[in-house]
Amino acid sequence: MSKEKIHQYEHGTTFSSAFLVELVYRVKDTLGSIKSFTLLSIDKFDDMEFRKYSLNSVAEDIKKIDSVLNSLLNYININTPLIKTNTVPLVLEGILDAHKKQLQDKRIRVIKKFDRDLPETTIHEEQVRFILNSVLQYTILSTPENGTIGLLIKSSHFQKGAGDKKSSPEVESGYIEISIGFMAGKKTVESLKDTSDLSLSQRAQAIDLILKLVREIIQKNHGMMTLQVDKKKMRALITLKFPIERRKVIYY
Repeated sequence: MSKEKIHQYEHGTTFSSAFLVELVYRVKDTLGSIKSFTLLSIDKFDDMEFRKYSLNSVAEDIKKIDSVLNSLLNYININTPLIKTNTVPLVLEGILDAHKKQLQDKRIRVIKKFDRDLPETTIHEEQVRFILNSVLQYTILSTPENGTIGLLIKSSHFQKGAGDKKSSPEVESGYIEISIGFMAGKKTVESLKDTSDLSLSQRAQAIDLILKLVREIIQKNHGMMTLQVDKKKMRALITLKFPIERRKVIYY
């Protein structure tokens, strides 16, 4: 069990106090039995029959008290829900760690800036992981050696009439905005148009199809995705906007 859950567990109720007192006595009894069998076993160490009996007895006592402790932990877990927080940055950090070797092999420098106390998104965590992993994979493949990738996560407000009206709901709570800027290689710049609708030219490389998959999932979840390419500076910027969850998300 995490330290957060131990800290959040409230003591002092009649039931919990009585239960904990009873549990303490059960543990003390079990420890006393183990101590007694241990002392007796010293004098009868060569008695195989007694040794077998004592070991089985101790193992059975430990098994019983362990079962009670596991039930207590489960009881605390289901009665102490935690508020889900900071999901998007944590998921992205995990993905970066998974791609650490690939980034090191290409000597790519990663610059990060994540706002604190970011809200949660309505997009499921596994979908968030797929989106961010796919975009980062595309970014790493598109960035030349000794290049730079910049990551920015912040919250933003939705503006009526802005963006793609078909895929963007008018929600007052806004979005979690993830910006991924990178130094693009020549082939990447030539294959992409400088547009927000992600239209791909006929010369687009196979890896560009990754962005089509990502965009499809984001649109289904009422988010937005834009791509901008600066051909002169050989840089590209991918911006993802995830709808914000207005309710508190809890887990056990």
